[in-house]
Amino acid sequence: MRTLHYLLACSAILVSCSEAWQWPDPAAAAPGPPQIPFSWPHRRPSPPQQQPQPDSTIFLPKKQTLKLQHILAHGAPGAKSAKVFRRLAIDHETRLQMAQVNSLLAAESPSPGSTFEHSVSDTFFPMDGSEYDDDYNDNDDKIRSQNNNNAFPLPWKRAPNAEDHATVVSMVRMALDCYVDPKRQGWVDIGDNWDVSTEIGWLEAGLRGYVFASEDQKTVVIGIKGTSLKLFGTGGGPTGNNDKLNDNKMFSCCCGKVDRTWWGVCGCYMGGNSCNQQCLVDDAKKDLDESESYYGIGLKVVEAAKSLYPYASIWMTGHSLGGSVASLLGIRKGYPVFTYSSPGDARYGQKVGLVKPNLKESDLEKMPVWQFGHTGDPIYMGTCNGATSSCYSAGYAMETKCHLGRTCVYDTMTELGWRQNIQGHTIFKFISVVENWYNMTKGREEVPKCLPQTDCQDCVQWQYV
Repeated sequence: MRTLHYLLACSAILVSCSEAWQWPDPAAAAPGPPQIPFSWPHRRPSPPQQQPQPDSTIFLPKKQTLKLQHILAHGAPGAKSAKVFRRLAIDHETRLQMAQVNSLLAAESPSPGSTFEHSVSDTFFPMDGSEYDDDYNDNDDKIRSQNNNNAFPLPWKRAPNAEDHATVVSMVRMALDCYVDPKRQGWVDIGDNWDVSTEIGWLEAGLRGYVFASEDQKTVVIGIKGTSLKLFGTGGGPTGNNDKLNDNKMFSCCCGKVDRTWWGVCGCYMGGNSCNQQCLVDDAKKDLDESESYYGIGLKVVEAAKSLYPYASIWMTGHSLGGSVASLLGIRKGYPVFTYSSPGDARYGQKVGLVKPNLKESDLEKMPVWQFGHTGDPIYMGTCNGATSSCYSAGYAMETKCHLGRTCVYDTMTELGWRQNIQGHTIFKFISVVENWYNMTKGREEVPKCLPQTDCQDCVQWQYV
């Protein structure tokens, strides 16, 4: 009972004291120095949050050997086999035969006797998969940090190493292999059920894709055959006419209508330097059709290769027209691409809606494309045009110079004293540069640095109405 009385008395005193006490008015308080928040003397401020990085053990480069395993051939518009689509399996015996019987390689290749086997090293390239087709997400080569609960913000895609000399050489040799006639029977129809006696491939107009695969089938390179024309030192043949049609569609300013003496490949020319923009848009829609352009046909070739190796990391390569087609397909699908001596492809990429106009440096850096060439090649440099040029004389409207992705330029004019000449566009000439560049530059450079083309514009003399 005493305890209860004692507690009641204490509480009464506290209440009376609180009523008598007047808390100071903050507004009336005397001015003074700003108050420093209290902190424990031994506690340091937290370090800034760092961007999570991928597990370094996953990013170790890997060297592997790829062998030619299949050739995919699709007919072209206007040919009797326009919709034929076939596949040829390549075994070791066929690879040896292809190397032995092909007089083109034996006569002009710097290192004849290829067995169609090539070693490559990889690296990793940051990519935003949202910009590409859905099949980009099927690959197992999107690497994320294992130590941060998959919190790494961008996918890291395996790609051929553009700084490795041996890899750059191997990729250009795969592009060279795409010109070789297999001279074998055993083609299998994988498209519509057409007449199986129809010959296709080397002997018929169309597009060919050469599929190289590693032994574990986790890395695949698709090589796209380039322009067949003796002027460019790549052999000629029946595919040449259709190659020329696609060259003029892809690399001209207005459907290959260079001047009034030329027949255009579409009806968009309006006279002078004027071109119908809506006509170009409508023509681009046709190019997206698989039966109207190499780009459209190429999409089918890539899909067929993907079905053969559904879990592989797919890379692409090609020379000249083949490189440009590979570049556009790679950007569409999110596949890393090495091109060699290819014309400027940025304008055509904009025409078919793959990329936006007025590309910035940051836009180009995101593209998984490395475009190799040298300053003595007028087609790569975009100078093979005008009435006195070899391209004009041969009926080729090569008017573009701006490339997608990064350009990797061997400066043969400065380092070796070369002049621009159409023979500089041959793949054999370029292979000699790629293979021997370290010696040619007296050890100053093994491979050139790859950088995006900034402030590059095509067709500035044309008006699009």
